[in-house]
Amino acid sequence: MINMTKSTRRRIGAGLTALTVLIVILVFLIGIITNIRTSFMTPADISVSPPKWIFEPTMVNYLVAIATGGYNFGVYLYNSLVIALGSVAAALFITVPAAYSIVRYRGLGDFVLGTTLLVRLMPALSFAIPVYVVFSRFNLIDTHLAIILMHTLFISPTALLLLVGFVQELPKELEEAAIVDGATTPQLLFRILIPTIKPGIAAVAILGFILSWNEFIFAVVLSFRRVITAPVGTSFFITSYAVAWGPMAAAITMASIPTMIFIFVAQRTIIQGMTAGAVKG
Repeated sequence: MINMTKSTRRRIGAGLTALTVLIVILVFLIGIITNIRTSFMTPADISVSPPKWIFEPTMVNYLVAIATGGYNFGVYLYNSLVIALGSVAAALFITVPAAYSIVRYRGLGDFVLGTTLLVRLMPALSFAIPVYVVFSRFNLIDTHLAIILMHTLFISPTALLLLVGFVQELPKELEEAAIVDGATTPQLLFRILIPTIKPGIAAVAILGFILSWNEFIFAVVLSFRRVITAPVGTSFFITSYAVAWGPMAAAITMASIPTMIFIFVAQRTIIQGMTAGAVKG
């Protein structure tokens, strides 16, 4: 009888735990679920009161967002992809050797790291006007390069902090053995450092991609027509006359797909990277 009672208690506890987890997940996902649901509704179904839970799905909102209505959201997605990949590549090119230098060559390294983090903590709006003035003088407004440069600045502090933690875990004996064999600094970077800290580089690349993809301030300040990104493009569905709720929900859904894929596929790598960067100091 006692065994039965304990078993029942375990089942009840497991059931309550599962129910709690389910409720928490639903609370976090309610916005995403509502947005996806809205993207398949007609304007009449969206505006009806009380809300209609059973409706006939339609793909019209996606067609309007991608190819009609003057939105060209497919182009905005392409621009976001080019800018995100370019920003991640530039950030890694800068922060991998920078992290190695900070860890192995003390001196100005701590000052550089502190200054970089200070820049990251400053509000993005404080850079908007100076950046626009400088880039306009070099005819870089409404170009991929301008937004890539600013997103690189936006990504690099976080990337540097994470990579410093990974480099600190790298055994010095590996480098010393390579130096004895006559390896140069570039060879240490490409043959020892980069292969060893691949998980950190992967985590930085994924987080950098997500940060660049979702960034709005610099993208809206530095783009007008040719290099509009997906987050900026979603705001075009809000006009002085009305809000195109259906196409906007479809655009947000499409813009969320790449980051959702990255998060689900590489969530373990992201957690490992953030943990390693935070523990070592």
